[in-house]
Amino acid sequence: MNTITTFCTECERQVKATIEEVRETIDVRGCAVTDDFEYAVCPYCESRIPEPVLVDRNFAKMYGAYREAAGIPQPDEIVALRRRYGFSQRVFAAVLGIGVASVQRYEGGALPSESHAELLRRARDRRFLLERLRGGALRLSAQERERALRTVEQQATSRVDYAVVRLDLLDCLPREVAPETGMRALDADRLREAVVYLAAHVGNLFATKLNKVLFYLDFSAYRDEGVGFTGLRYARADYGPVPDQYDLVMAALVDGKALSYREQGDGRVVVAHRGADLSAFSPQEVARLDAVASFANGFSSCAELSAYAHEEEAWRETPSGALIDYGLARSLHASSLSC
Repeated sequence: MNTITTFCTECERQVKATIEEVRETIDVRGCAVTDDFEYAVCPYCESRIPEPVLVDRNFAKMYGAYREAAGIPQPDEIVALRRRYGFSQRVFAAVLGIGVASVQRYEGGALPSESHAELLRRARDRRFLLERLRGGALRLSAQERERALRTVEQQATSRVDYAVVRLDLLDCLPREVAPETGMRALDADRLREAVVYLAAHVGNLFATKLNKVLFYLDFSAYRDEGVGFTGLRYARADYGPVPDQYDLVMAALVDGKALSYREQGDGRVVVAHRGADLSAFSPQEVARLDAVASFANGFSSCAELSAYAHEEEAWRETPSGALIDYGLARSLHASSLSC
């Protein structure tokens, strides 16, 4: 039974509350949303405690279901759609004719007003964006408007839905067989199934932890077999090695169906909603996935795994922001990852 230490306003004292899951139907703007919601229950007075973490999680469920029913883009779809065209939040807001603060709120999970919801729905259509740029977006300079117009005109498809946005994001990543990709061409399906498998087998797979797990998956494969596992490129960030353009990779993979985020503490855990399809993986590749999961589970925290990765030559010898040479996999410390 899960518990949480919190403050009960009824008892006026700190308590170890039980987290209870209750299936409820809740009205969100006239839409009935049925889901399992979590509540902190005081062990003394049995009242529900408005614990902020659980309240936020419940609202995320309610709002997500409402957006799905109403056809409103989800927060990460808004981010993905905006980045598809290379728009900053300011430019995207100007194209839609709404405030920058509104875009920031909607990308952060807030529900849009009905008028703004309609704008976001229509923004999926390239023709709508062209119309806005040709006939308005007056808050942009002439140069900004022309650059945005040129970018949208160059898009090949006239209609963008959520699934297409995700595929297009991965299509933007290098797919050639090259030294910087570990001599493997990126395969979106292969990458997705690997992450689904890891999400199901690595405990508390925070998004920041996944950076390191993927790094060890690819670099151990390259060290042992001369070819990486996923075809991703890696860059040197201050907090460790990360897949190049990691935010785009995650926007493409976390679709709320195969994978989603769960808020936990100050971070987000990647959660799998189905089993991984391993039909395209060899027995040796499955063994490597298992070895990497076991390796990651051997660390007591993300910070401990991060500190371990900081000792790798691949990270220490690479300038900040630069791509990491797969050739440095030869000095990888993680000998337990040999398959």
